[in-house]
Amino acid sequence: MNTENICHFIPYHRDDHSIHTIHFVLETQPQVYRSLKTESVYKMYYVFKGHGHLHTAGEITPLSEGDIFFSFPACPFAIESGENFEYMYISFLGSRGNMIMDKLNINRHHFLFHHFGHLADFWKSGISVTRAFSDLVSESVLLYTFSQLGERQSSPARKTNEAPGAGLLIKKYIDDHYSDTDFSVTALSRELQYNPKYVSAVFKKTFGIGIIEYLTTIRIQQACTMIEQGFTSVSDIGYRCGFSDPQYFSKVFKKRMGMAPENYRKTHA
Repeated sequence: MNTENICHFIPYHRDDHSIHTIHFVLETQPQVYRSLKTESVYKMYYVFKGHGHLHTAGEITPLSEGDIFFSFPACPFAIESGENFEYMYISFLGSRGNMIMDKLNINRHHFLFHHFGHLADFWKSGISVTRAFSDLVSESVLLYTFSQLGERQSSPARKTNEAPGAGLLIKKYIDDHYSDTDFSVTALSRELQYNPKYVSAVFKKTFGIGIIEYLTTIRIQQACTMIEQGFTSVSDIGYRCGFSDPQYFSKVFKKRMGMAPENYRKTHA
């Protein structure tokens, strides 16, 4: 890839009911985080390679290859480069852009979308066109990417041959987040950009067990392991395994294991 930045400045045309793209930029220079900044435009970013971080007020979000993310007017942010980090962005304004983002539920709390590596060549080819057509190309790339985000969010099901891969992705997310006390299928679906009904259906089809049942199973298995390793506080064990209520944890544990956590500890002393 070209190691120098490429920036297309798009001529302004006033039309509040359309999308006006302003810049189409390939950024290859390392970004050093010093302080947050604010801008007056929306930006759609596409990560080509490497890893980085997006800093916002009170939060640091990891970024990696194939990610799409957004920044918003008057919302402080900063981008920090990690290893081999390169990205592109399109800045834009116009009420149509706001309408599309509202439709796709894109906002400052829901701004990061994973696993869009298939768009890399499309974005690369777009930045390579001559300046005479940069307005058409930048708008095309922006709208097509919006359509890809919308298709993933709204599709209630995937092709059959995609199910195993999606099922493994869902399982990995559960395995990595089972200890979150606020875990939910809705949060999982939002993070992976799948329809909640699709998430439940494909997981059950792939593994023959429902998400909540699987989640409870691995939580109780982890609780047993902690008890066997010498942990004694029931509330602490429950919390570390994703249960915010100690009484509910004891109830679920007894239902699964046939005895209360205290009794299980005695049998494994």
